[in-house]
Amino acid sequence: MRFVHWSIGALGLMLWMASGATAGEEFAEPVLVKAGDKGLGEGRLYPSPARYDIDGDGRRDLVVGDLWGKLTVATQAEDGTYRAEVPLKDAEGKPIDFENW
Repeated sequence: MRFVHWSIGALGLMLWMASGATAGEEFAEPVLVKAGDKGLGEGRLYPSPARYDIDGDGRRDLVVGDLWGKLTVATQAEDGTYRAEVPLKDAEGKPIDFENW
């Protein structure tokens, strides 16, 4: 598990550096992001979201990967909320799953 903690920490550091944040900068309290009626990534091990316009509608959706290699997407509605997560599928319509373990 030490490798997992290190890799998550390193990823967090890279994202923090890329954001232009500086030492001593304060951040807002974390908030629970809802996807449909559930919390984003609820029940998954180390869910890691990334924002990307998956469906080409101009709104950034949330793509969520987890430690087990499962990928889902929560598309953003016009009102800014996110729809329930569904499996992210490849060009053939098959769910993308990296089968990490």
